[in-house]
Amino acid sequence: MRGFLILFGLSSGIMVGAGVVAILILVGIIPRMAQVSNTKEYIHIYEILLVLGALLGGFISIQNIHVDIGKFGAILFGIGYGVFVGFLSSGLTEVLDYIPVVSRRLKIPTMGLKYIIISMLIGKVIGSFIGWTIIKGG
Repeated sequence: MRGFLILFGLSSGIMVGAGVVAILILVGIIPRMAQVSNTKEYIHIYEILLVLGALLGGFISIQNIHVDIGKFGAILFGIGYGVFVGFLSSGLTEVLDYIPVVSRRLKIPTMGLKYIIISMLIGKVIGSFIGWTIIKGG
């Protein structure tokens, strides 16, 4: 029974990891990040760091390891996480053409789109702030 659980857990992890990689490839987050930051020569390093971060994060969450990084570390990791989520959500928005489709269906003038994007950004920041400071992460 233990062997089956190990095999099942390993195969499930591989399937989930393949799905995450497929989404990141579809969205094109790494090439887009390199293009925006004008660092195309470092794409290989970005890919390695993404995989290492996912492996380390998965290992830490499975093993229930607590790392005390202090306030400065929390700020640093929070900014990194925010940048990643921002790139991912903007990449998904670009791939799915979400904003142009919604603006056509709701008949929003082109001039109003920038205010919609800014309000979505402010809502995400305020929601994250409330979630992590008032609700304490969930």
